[in-house]
Order: sequence, then C-alpha cells, then structure tokens
Amino acid sequence: MAGCIKLVQELLGIVGPGSFLILGCEEPSLPAELFAHGCRVFVVPGPEARFDHDFGGCVGPLLPDGTAPFDCVVVCGSMMMAIDDPVGVFSALRAYTSRYVVLAPGDLLLQSHAMGARGQEGSWAQSALAAGYRRAPVQFSVGLYSELNHPQLRDLSAFELISDAALKSGTMDWLLANRDLHMDMSREWSPRADAHMVRYALAADWVRPGDTVLDCACGLGYGSAILAASSSGANFIGVDVDEQAVAYAQSQFGERYGVDYVAASGADLHFLEDCSVDTIVSFETIEHVEDYPALIAEFRRVLKPDGRIIASVPNLWVDETGRDPNPYHFHAFDWPKFRHAFADGFIVEARFRQDAPGGFKMWDSQRALARRPLDSGEPDTEWWIVVASADPLGGATAQYRHPQFARSSHEGSHVAEFGAGYAVPWLYRTMVQMGERIADEGALDELALRVLGSLPLETADAGAAITILGYRLLALDRHEQVADLCNLVDAYSAIASDNPHILRWKLSANYVAALLTLRCADRDRAADYFEKVAQLDPLIFSPLLTTKTIAARFWRGVMHLVDGDAQAARQSFLAGVEAARRALHAPDQNAIGDPEAPLTFGFQELAEVADMASQCALAIANLDDYARSPGKFWRRVDVKRFGLASWAKHLDAENASLRAAVDRALAGGVQSSLRQGDARQPVEV
Repeated sequence: MAGCIKLVQELLGIVGPGSFLILGCEEPSLPAELFAHGCRVFVVPGPEARFDHDFGGCVGPLLPDGTAPFDCVVVCGSMMMAIDDPVGVFSALRAYTSRYVVLAPGDLLLQSHAMGARGQEGSWAQSALAAGYRRAPVQFSVGLYSELNHPQLRDLSAFELISDAALKSGTMDWLLANRDLHMDMSREWSPRADAHMVRYALAADWVRPGDTVLDCACGLGYGSAILAASSSGANFIGVDVDEQAVAYAQSQFGERYGVDYVAASGADLHFLEDCSVDTIVSFETIEHVEDYPALIAEFRRVLKPDGRIIASVPNLWVDETGRDPNPYHFHAFDWPKFRHAFADGFIVEARFRQDAPGGFKMWDSQRALARRPLDSGEPDTEWWIVVASADPLGGATAQYRHPQFARSSHEGSHVAEFGAGYAVPWLYRTMVQMGERIADEGALDELALRVLGSLPLETADAGAAITILGYRLLALDRHEQVADLCNLVDAYSAIASDNPHILRWKLSANYVAALLTLRCADRDRAADYFEKVAQLDPLIFSPLLTTKTIAARFWRGVMHLVDGDAQAARQSFLAGVEAARRALHAPDQNAIGDPEAPLTFGFQELAEVADMASQCALAIANLDDYARSPGKFWRRVDVKRFGLASWAKHLDAENASLRAAVDRALAGGVQSSLRQGDARQPVEV
C-alpha cells in the first residue's frame, strides 16, 4: 500500500489529477488511491478483458460511451507483458488519450533483466516516438538524467501525445533532414538528447516564482516547454533567429504550454523593453555569435536588475590546431573564459559540469551533471553551465515591481512592499529572499559587504546586509568577527526611523547578535540583545516578524531557568505566548496581503508563529519538571521543532546523517567481505 501511495504521488506530479484509463491493473489500491485524490478512473483488469477490436494483440477495450479520451492512459506490467507490437499499441492508444500515456511496469521491473530489449526503457520509448508521442517534458529532471545510464525500465515512464495537426506540420522526415541545425530532442531517444533536455530541467530549478522567462536561441522549442512545464515562472518567451524553427515550436508547444515564440536575433531583442525579463536561459549560444560581448550586453539590457541568466558552452571543443572544427562556432571556451564573459554586470553564483556519451570529446563517458565550486580545478568535461545574477548595485533605475508579490499588494501592508522601503529594492531577491538569493555563499558575503560599503547605514538595505553577515558568522562559527558585527548592530539599532523595513532589520539583527554572543559565552550581552528584540514591536512591520520575538522570549526563559530563576522563566515563556496571541489577532492583510490573492508564504509563517508559541506553552506546562528532571523538561519542550522551518531543517539534517551512516555501513561491509576473501556473499546492513 505504501508503495502504491508513493507511485500515485509521483504519477500525479507528472500528469496531475484528471481522468485515467488503467490497463492491466492487478493492484486494487492503485485506482482506489487515484479515486481518493478526486480523479475519475476506469479500469481494465488485464489482457483477458473484452476488446472491440484487435490493437496489437491486447489493447482496445470496450468502454462506456463518452468515457474516452482520458487525460492519461496507464499501462501496467501485466498488460506490458502481453504486448507483442508496442508501436501498434501506442498508435491505438492515440484514440484513448487526450495527452499522456504512462508505463507503470510494477513487478515487471523485477523481471526486466530477463526480458531483453522489452525490459529496457529505450525500446518502449522508441515505440512511443514512432507512434507520434514525445517524451513528456514535465517528467524530465536532473535526477532522471543519471538514471538513464541504466537501460532498464523505471517505475514510471511518461509520453505526451502529439496532435495529428502538429505531426503533420512537423514530420519526423523534416526533423531528420534539418538535424544538423536543429532537433526536437523530446522526439529523440539518445544520450545527446538527454543532455540537451536535462539542461532545461536544471534551469527550471533556478527560475523563481512569477518570473518572466526568456529562452534565447530556443531552436525547436522543446526546452521552453520544459521550462513552462516544470518551473515556477509565469510568462515564457522563446526566441530563435530561424523562422522555420519558430514556426515548428509554435505549432508543437506554443498553445499547449503557453509559450510565445518569436523570430529574432538574441543580439537584437528589440521587441523587449529594458529591464523586462526576470530569467534568461541560453544554452550553447554564445559560441555561435561572433561578437558575444554584444550579445551578453543585450541580455543585460533586457534583464531586470535582480534578474538571472543560465547559459552553457561546449568546453574546449578543439582539434589538434586549437580551433573548434564546428563551422557554426566562432569561439572555443574553457571555464575561465566563460566565467570572464559574465564579469561585467553579473555575479557568477554557480557552475555545473555536464557529460554525455557519444560526443565530440568524451565518447565513452556516462551521463553526469554535477554542481562544482566556482574556483576548483576540474578534470575535463564536455560542457560548462553557468548561473549568474545581474548585479543589483549596477546602477539600474528601472521602476521596481516584484513579479510574485505585486498581485498580492494591499494598502498598508509592508511585508511584501519593498519599492519604498529600500534604497535599492532590487537587492531583495538577490541578497535577502530565502530560496531565491545568490546561491554561492562567498558571492553573497561579498555582495553584503559591498552594500555596507556603498549605501548609507540608515537604510533597510544595510540592515539586511548586517543580518545576513551575522547568520553567516553563526554558520561558520567565526568568533573573532563577532565583536565587529555587534558594533554594526548597535550602530544600526541607534538609527531613528519610521521605515517599517528598518524596524524589521533592527529586530532581526539584534536577534542574530544574541545568538552569536550566546555562542561566544557572553551571556550578559546575549541577554541584553534578547531584551532589545523583545522591546521592539514586530507588528509595525508584520505579524510574521513575531517569530523572532517569541524565540527571544523562549531563549531568555531558558537562560533564567539555568540561572535558577523559575519565576522569571515562567514570565518570559508567558510573554512569548502573549506575543503570539497578539500577532494572531492582528489584521492579517499585513501577513497574507490581498485576501483575494494571498501571499504564498503568509499562512505558513503565521502557522510558524503558532507553532513556536506552542513550544513556550509546553515549557510553561512542564516547568515544574525542570527541578525534578531537567532532561525530561527538555525532551517535552522538543526544541528540535522550534518553528516549522527549524523542524524541517532538523529533519533534513537527520536524513543526511542517516544516509551517511548507511553509506559508511555499506562501505564497511564491503571491505569486511573483501578481507574475508568472499566478495560474492551478500552484505548485511
């Protein structure tokens, strides 16, 4: 049952809830689980079911009128075992599905090695492609890429129906005739196709909610479809200089995925206004452009000051003369040259190395895609992928608008209104917003230091930079720099301002200063900082900021307990509860924004306020246990889940620790077996 629940969750993550035809279903919990998720389901139990006509031997069930086509047809293992003509079956299923066919082999996976070609992913994929399907763009992921090094079937393989009209306008003969210039990699089964598709899956992970995304040099458009299907973006534009390619992309993906394809040169994006794009994706483009600095300058023009670019180049595809033999390539790049291309106006925040078999340099390599440190020496690789953020301190003067939060704006709400609160509001996504800011910690530190060196201390921007540097010191455990950080916090706290965002950073900066001084064993100064946090009113900014107030009250209570003052501890815990009650009774527009278009994080963070207050309540309820059994008190309070975010972080750490323990046990078991001279024996873990 647990396996079926996991399978359905994965299935719905690919095709979504809808109407399902399940062929060869022998597991009653599969349709039951789909029904439980609100889906419509029609089940054909196995190959012995009645058929209205013969489709390759086993498909073509009699169905009640009006049930077909289904959103998705799921072909289970027993049906797959009985199929003699997979191409014929996929062709027949065109009449039964409006979008997806998914293979779910189930127990057949255990027999796949013995089935030869029929037990391999590629055999079924080739049949689906021949019958007029494509590999479902939404299923392609970074995790899937390395799995494809192994030919056997996977738990789920999804294929998307290509309409009759789209097949007619973009035939396979036309694709193959133009393959040297363009190829729709979603209609090809090869390691090189995998390599091209996974880059877009990687790029989708870097797109932020609400982004306008430009796929420059989009070719036949399959990558733009992956971005639209998998990322958090809101608007998608594909650009290519080849008008035939753009026409193909529009017919295949434009309407279905909501992508606007435009015929234009990447070096002349005249149809786009300055500072109008949040993310640019441009794979294997700049080596094709003679004046690539001009191309990157055009990218910088259309990117917002907090925008991001994800790009790739072949790594030193050169022959014995030192030149790239590809006639369409004007330049050969290694990592230093590629990184330098983004030195003006960008902050490089991540790089990835990518390999695939069958290529120009590394014919026998495995599929691999790995993030690497920005400055480490690396062995040879086939491609480099870079992620770079526009430098928000670059002097752009565009009017600020947050693409995700603008729709939720509400008069009097500060929590997501940064335009008037910051000297450079474009810093918010690049430097502050968790999950979206610069990914490289060194680059983030450098940006925060530049903010402190270039903007007045009397700004929200400076407060954000101080707080970020404080948390970095906490993570790195650098005690020698705590005094300097605390001096900055004290100076910032002395600023007189009615800017709610400055109040936000005063409160947050004092809280991290308390944690730092506590770590440095300066309990008196830590107590002072916790008290400063408690004295600041979080509601001036937002009820969501009350998490810091509650945390300060909680830790101050713990310190009172340690000092032997149970009554003061009780009062501190009670103050944490009262702060939460006050926050939860406050007007919620300054926490969730417009109730008709609520902020995505508001309710989650209000829940965190309540959850943290519950820990203070537990401390009060179990306070008498502290004298009898301090350990029992601590277990009852359970600080591992002091706030939902902290709990999630703790669970991640526990999972990582368990994985490391398993790896160590496996390694030790293998070594033990080898020492005993019998590596054939199973290793027991």
